[in-house]
Amino acid sequence: MNQFDFKLPTSDHTTSITFGEATSEQIVSCRKLAGAEFSKPLTRDDYVEQENYLKQKPLAKDGGLRVWCLSLTHDPSQVLATCKTIPRELLIRRVGGTSRQRAYCIASVVTNPQYRGLGLASRLLEFVAEWLDGPGDAVASVLYTSIGDFYHRRGWKMMPASQASLSWPSSFSPSVNRNQLPETRLISGKEVPELCIRDVRDVESYFEKLTPQPNESRVCVLPTSNLITWLQDRSDFVCTKMKGGPPKSHGTICESADTWLYWFHDFRKQQLAVQRARIPVVASQITRSVLAAMLLDAIEEAHMWNLPKIILWDPCTELLGAMSILEERFNVKVEMLAVRNKSVPSMRWKHADEENTTIFHFNEFYTWS
Repeated sequence: MNQFDFKLPTSDHTTSITFGEATSEQIVSCRKLAGAEFSKPLTRDDYVEQENYLKQKPLAKDGGLRVWCLSLTHDPSQVLATCKTIPRELLIRRVGGTSRQRAYCIASVVTNPQYRGLGLASRLLEFVAEWLDGPGDAVASVLYTSIGDFYHRRGWKMMPASQASLSWPSSFSPSVNRNQLPETRLISGKEVPELCIRDVRDVESYFEKLTPQPNESRVCVLPTSNLITWLQDRSDFVCTKMKGGPPKSHGTICESADTWLYWFHDFRKQQLAVQRARIPVVASQITRSVLAAMLLDAIEEAHMWNLPKIILWDPCTELLGAMSILEERFNVKVEMLAVRNKSVPSMRWKHADEENTTIFHFNEFYTWS
């Protein structure tokens, strides 16, 4: 725990404030505070229930997910600001070799509305960074934000980020003519862990073949099963609350092309997010047709759940080609943002002392929390 004196507008005197990992009693207050910002389309109570549900998932268990807060020292039930840290596995490739190391994603940074504009979020992040650099033993931390300058000044450097958005006319029919497109099928939740194992193995093999320059650090967040299913479990919970049951599919695969997509039903932002496009290292011309067929599967899934758009983060060349096919043949509207202005990835190395140029690979939606 850390304590410091602070002048609050509600008092004529300085007040002692405590930073620390939230107690079981404080966690309820932290989740209600976060729920006021992030609960939609759930109620705040349902959001608290969702967070309790996710706490039992593999990514969060055994101290993986931690909730942090600033509170009044004399009244710990009064939470002033909160955030959480969620583990990640980074693959790092430098001239000296490749390593697999622990990192964290910082999420749900919220200040009590009564105390905003006082710099409390900055103090909270300072203490969290100290924990990450020390007891947390994290090689780095990442966060996603629309106020990148705020975090940049505190050590988190913004990374390049683009986004593609797909939408379709109201006359779109899920049973479009797919002549000359490869055969695909939907992926159930039970299949995801095994696919993730294969995906991680291929990513590790790809990284071993990279040849970074002496001043470069090549980095990616590994698409592990714990991470991919984290968002899918969240959508299962929300769908069950809103629709009476979870989605039956969490992606699509073309087995003949060894290619698949995972997706996340994002009811808060009314979109289907493609979490990850797994493509063979040696892509062929037919890959674009395969991906076009899979994106049609995604459109059908979104259409079924009344989600009006699909988003993809940092789409690769093959995905861009697939989207061109959808534009030309199926009247799908494609919008590209060369520079994303929301959920911008920002990264801070341990002690904020990395001198190498950081090149981020596979900056797709699965990396977000």
